[in-house]
Amino acid sequence: MATTEYKKVWNFFFISQVDEEEQWINSMARAGWDFVRVNWCSRYIFKRGIPGQYIYKIDLPENLPHGLGKEEYYNFLTECGIRIVHEKKEWMYLQKRASDGPFNREGDMFAKLKSANKSYSYAIRTLCTLLKIFSAILIVVLLAQMVTTNPSVSNFLMGITMGIGIGTTLSVTFIWVPIITSLRKRINSLIDEIGIKN
Repeated sequence: MATTEYKKVWNFFFISQVDEEEQWINSMARAGWDFVRVNWCSRYIFKRGIPGQYIYKIDLPENLPHGLGKEEYYNFLTECGIRIVHEKKEWMYLQKRASDGPFNREGDMFAKLKSANKSYSYAIRTLCTLLKIFSAILIVVLLAQMVTTNPSVSNFLMGITMGIGIGTTLSVTFIWVPIITSLRKRINSLIDEIGIKN
């Protein structure tokens, strides 16, 4: 009985690198490794397949087209010969046979702009959610610090407050601002390119 061969690869992509992630997954497929899933630790799992049999696309269907519900959208994709291989939070990893042609026309700037806009919106939403969580934790710790009478507990809570403040500042400055700036530049570049070509 033949066993399926699997390969685990660690690779990390920021939200702003969806195109690079997609290209990498497709390069693995061309080498004969079909995408199976990715976990939150950025461990990608592939299984041995026929080189170049499938192509992949990463999608973020924020607003489903034409008012379709999720189930109808899945059915629509199936009718188009597209299979949802994996879902990670709001992201969908789509697969179709390479012989059926690409997901988008080569050089389709509008599709690239739509994808960049989706990534940008997702990054902004994620940053806002994280800031809300940090703010809620900070308020709880500050309130606890105000009501405590024990100096050692007060000092401990002050350390937590400073840690949250510094951690939030560093993550926004060195992670989120570069991601959002990169996506904004990509959107502007695509808009300029579309403007030139039309």
